[in-house]
Amino acid sequence: MIREIEIRDLVVIERAHIEPGPGLTAITGETGAGKTVVAQALGLLAGGQADPRAVRPGAGHALVQATITVPDGFWEDLDPDDPALQVRELADDAHEVVVAHRVPAEGRARALVDGQVASREGVAAFVGALVRFSGQHDHRRLAGPGAQLAILDAFAGSDAVALARRVAGMRRRLALLSRRIEEARDRRAAAGREREALTALVAAVDEVAPDRAEEQALQAERGRLMHAGRLAEATAHALALLDGDEGGGALEATGRALRVIATAVDLDPGLTGVRDDLVGGEVALQEALIGLRRYADDLGAEPGRLDWVEGRLTRYDELSRRYGPGVEGVLSRADEARAALDALGEGAAGDEVLIAERAALLVDAVDAAADLRRRRAEAAPRLAERVQAELQDLAMAGATLRVEVATDDGEVPQDRVAMVMRANPGLPEAPLAEAASGGELSRVLLALHCVAAAEPGVAWVFDEVDAGIGGVTAGTVGARLADMAVGRQVMAITHLPQVAAAADRHYRLVKGTASDGRAITTIEAVAGAALVDEMCRMLGAPPSDAAARGHAEELLARRGAGYADVPYGGTGRGGPSGE
Repeated sequence: MIREIEIRDLVVIERAHIEPGPGLTAITGETGAGKTVVAQALGLLAGGQADPRAVRPGAGHALVQATITVPDGFWEDLDPDDPALQVRELADDAHEVVVAHRVPAEGRARALVDGQVASREGVAAFVGALVRFSGQHDHRRLAGPGAQLAILDAFAGSDAVALARRVAGMRRRLALLSRRIEEARDRRAAAGREREALTALVAAVDEVAPDRAEEQALQAERGRLMHAGRLAEATAHALALLDGDEGGGALEATGRALRVIATAVDLDPGLTGVRDDLVGGEVALQEALIGLRRYADDLGAEPGRLDWVEGRLTRYDELSRRYGPGVEGVLSRADEARAALDALGEGAAGDEVLIAERAALLVDAVDAAADLRRRRAEAAPRLAERVQAELQDLAMAGATLRVEVATDDGEVPQDRVAMVMRANPGLPEAPLAEAASGGELSRVLLALHCVAAAEPGVAWVFDEVDAGIGGVTAGTVGARLADMAVGRQVMAITHLPQVAAAADRHYRLVKGTASDGRAITTIEAVAGAALVDEMCRMLGAPPSDAAARGHAEELLARRGAGYADVPYGGTGRGGPSGE
């Protein structure tokens, strides 16, 4: 339900504040006062085109803002991909949301949710789900098969509406699964084309089994083997110096020096440190001698060792050039290749899971679509009968209506609804939007809305749906709107006193002139004597006209509440004639 509407600097309206409340709210005013601007304002919130020329002259921007109470379960009933969920993410309160549309005189228009910049698509989806618009030009929308299908579903009942949403959700899920299956197959095909290269990469790496420590050891060994002669010569020379023939080596000389100093320590303890140094030196020379002899023995490697080392390092170099750089790069590429090869198998299994899921969903969708079609086919003649009965009271006694349900072939059969009408006896049948004049079509729209489309939790805005009618029929239209407003919210922008008299609350637009000479319109709530004055104006007479005033009071008295202030909450008249 719309709790508040605020309009600033839109066309001729400088500032307007409306609190529709539940029940029927009438908005009236002189021709040119800007009654339709109210519907235009709400249309902006529902995704209407933002035209900078609609900004009131002299203003920097126009603003339309509405506080909307969200019915229980609304968010949960939305499909996961519904743009309206974007509003929920920004809303401060899930039960009451302030949405706005700001249109600058120059620049880009912006949608707002609780003061935060929001997606225009999201705000439009949110408002469109909770506010329905119907006007004298609504036949363009009604001519669409989607709108006629929605009307039939609403008449068939809440279960049919829920089932239609479920089937639509299934169709979207089927399309999503089809895309995912196709994408998985594309990925698997692309990976399959690389299978040979991936397999070769993994095989080459597994064959070499590269290791950074081994590569470093091989590089060091290659250096030794390449200079084996010079190393052997240097090693032999060092061995001779340490342990030469006939006791001429450094190790023997150190031992002799140690023995001499050891005897001298008894004479002078001050030589103890020198003795200890000679002991350490002798041990170190012995260890060096052992190491040199071992190294000399290792230099005598088996024949062909250098060639083997060179060959092994060549394999390292080849892997690095193709898959590196370096051992780390090679190993990383090998891991990626193994993962890609694993994904090929998993991808096939993933395809099977998606295909199985889609097949199961398709069975459910076909069954649900068949159930929905049965409901629609059963409801179609009843809808036609009920609308024809409504039209009898709306001065269209000779009108006939057929509601046809057809089904298009497809994976999940899709229903089509066509409403075919004969407005007057003797005329040929024609599609609804082509079969009636503007005034007649307005009455047909009202009949359809009253019978079928007034779902709970949704606000309705009728923009001069009473165009082209008058007299007794106008009174009937007012009564139908009042019936429709029981238990829900309806706003009627009207020029007929019979319609306005049926309302629970009343707003009047008044033309005026600003200090700079520009035309402006103000909007005000009217009740009591002021409402009688407005009714007299709508009857074409001044408030002082006693006959007109009596007629106005009579019209208001038919509401059952006189013309005093009427409390919110509906008129107490019987419920809507729809299901």
